[in-house]
Amino acid sequence: EQEARLMIDGFKATLAEAGMTMDDIATVTIYCPDLTLFDRFNAVYRTYYAKNFPARAFIGSGPLLRGAHFEMQAIAVKQ
Repeated sequence: EQEARLMIDGFKATLAEAGMTMDDIATVTIYCPDLTLFDRFNAVYRTYYAKNFPARAFIGSGPLLRGAHFEMQAIAVKQ
């Protein structure tokens, strides 16, 4: 959960620099080498949205850089 929170906090900070929030995200793709972590990731992920959730894909992957459990890619559009 801590790794997921750190990753999403990084996205939140980047969005803030552009004058946007998590609610400006239109679509998210999360890569994870261990799909059994979905529920734990999702419990953290859900706390970051005040309105509707963006479209999302949670994709099983091979090993991630530096042994990470999650990698996230998103497209944001200023509302």
